Amino acid sequence: MSRVDKTAIVRAAEEVVREKGARKLTLDAVAAQCGLSKGGLIHHFGTKQSLLKAMLEAAIAREDANAETFAAAGDDLLVSRLNSIFELMEDDEGLPRSLIAAVAEDPALLEPVKVKEDELRSEISETYADPELAQLLILAAQGMFLGRVLGVIEPGDPLLARLRERLLMLSADLT
Repeated sequence: MSRVDKTAIVRAAEEVVREKGARKLTLDAVAAQCGLSKGGLIHHFGTKQSLLKAMLEAAIAREDANAETFAAAGDDLLVSRLNSIFELMEDDEGLPRSLIAAVAEDPALLEPVKVKEDELRSEISETYADPELAQLLILAAQGMFLGRVLGVIEPGDPLLARLRERLLMLSADLT
């Protein structure tokens, strides 16, 4: 049996959610997906809750890494966050449907997401002369993101590209 690390287990759990839906996310299903015994999986994640928490943390880390990449390329805070959200939407394989699984299982697991959003709101209010408009643009992009996660908006929908450009145009007025 090959060695499977926590990152591979989280990816396997995301694959289970993507292929079978959040309700089918069980430790048995994840163990089977990554080729571990249930005991081997429990060695890494003692409970489904700890696995869900790791899935959410991975989703947050992906979004943060994307935003940092855009910021390093010269984008300001708002543009880097908008671009990051849209980048995540374009990657159908990496789309963090774990959000659905976490909310369905235990809404309290979203606490790190809420903390991150509060920090972003504070940073936006300190950075922009019109923080409400900046926040509105972020919320619009997040709404589209959730539409993609839920499968309401299809990948490659040309409207997404046009809306992305429109949000970026509106954000340019804030700098």
